[in-house]
Amino acid sequence: MILHGAAAWAYPLSTRQSRLLNSIQRKFRLNITGSYSTTPTSALQVIAGIIPLHIKAEQEAAYVRTVTLRKTSNYNSINFNPNNYEDGTTSTKFHPAIFQLKDRISLKKKFLPAPGLNMYTDGSKMEDKTGSAFCVMEEDTTEYEWMAQLSPFNTVFQAELLAIQEACL
Repeated sequence: MILHGAAAWAYPLSTRQSRLLNSIQRKFRLNITGSYSTTPTSALQVIAGIIPLHIKAEQEAAYVRTVTLRKTSNYNSINFNPNNYEDGTTSTKFHPAIFQLKDRISLKKKFLPAPGLNMYTDGSKMEDKTGSAFCVMEEDTTEYEWMAQLSPFNTVFQAELLAIQEACL
């Protein structure tokens, strides 16, 4: 929460801001390590193994500036050019309020079985019941079916393998 919006205020980070972030984090480092209050802050950083907030803020600012804002940034004397990084992709191209599942999923039968025999296997587990099955179909008619209930301690993977094994026999 402290670093919220760090990209806006932490580039470049002033010495005063750096000291303020260290003093905020010091109390937490003392509690985590159980050290005395006379322990130096730098020692607490090493003992706790927590990245200092001012460093994290500068990293975050450089990252956002380079990747999101597509501007050149500098961190620890290293220049970051946005042209060296790929553009980020957006997860959705539509607003969630207008999302319609029927527009995304087609329920029409598009599967065309191969001519001759077709075998379908399945294994499933729901709560404490595990089952395995397969069927053999020719065109649209069922030629053979097999089902078995397994022990509750069997896994779905075992049920799937049993269905495949029985179908192959």
